[in-house]
Amino acid sequence: MTSNLPLLGASVRMMLRSRGVIYAMVANPLQVVALGLLAGGLGFGIGDRSVDFFDFVLPGMAALSVLQLQDITVAIAASYRARGILRRLAVTPVSPARLVGAQVLSYLALGLVAAGLALAIGTAMGADVVIGANLLWLIPLQVIVVLTALSIAFAIAGLTPNPQTANLVGGSVALPLFVLTGAFLPIAAMPAPLPDIIPVAVPYASLIEAIRGVALTGSSITSYGPQVAVGLAWLVAVFLVAARAYRFTED
Repeated sequence: MTSNLPLLGASVRMMLRSRGVIYAMVANPLQVVALGLLAGGLGFGIGDRSVDFFDFVLPGMAALSVLQLQDITVAIAASYRARGILRRLAVTPVSPARLVGAQVLSYLALGLVAAGLALAIGTAMGADVVIGANLLWLIPLQVIVVLTALSIAFAIAGLTPNPQTANLVGGSVALPLFVLTGAFLPIAAMPAPLPDIIPVAVPYASLIEAIRGVALTGSSITSYGPQVAVGLAWLVAVFLVAARAYRFTED
């Protein structure tokens, strides 16, 4: 374990030097601030319930801050394959698996920080987030979100022929997720049969529902067992695809 610490430290330093990472860390908080300033008084009417727009959107924005990291990971992973970096590493003491693992841990930490920062800024701007011990359940939920995003990124990098195509596919995958995950629009308000299909068929949707429930009601993660199970199923599925598609020995 200790032999991997220098590699992890190097991966963190490389990540922090990336302009894309700086953009990801700055862009999401600025979006939260913009919504907090502009969305006052707006709300959703769903049946006989009314939900404040900023309260509803904030947990989704925090969770999906990971999509910017997903795009960065697609670019990095695709460039590794195109340049044959992993194939060359296979004959050195630093194995490709260790390099990928160090990068995953680095971006996992960054994803948690980005989500926490978005929630903190939103709460400071008046979002009705329930502060309490149950808020810590957001950590494992966001871990699942980040690992799912990284697995999707490596799957895209492995299934596409070059970095240009990988970036195009990554952007095309990320865009509909903003609409269909329920991060910004209530799934319950969508036309039938979408409210029954989307929580199971769209990555992140079930986890965002759980994150929103924990953040806005103070509920325990145990109240969202089915949503967590669906989120874990998606993580396992995309991880298996990524492991098969992203070969260390391919150019």
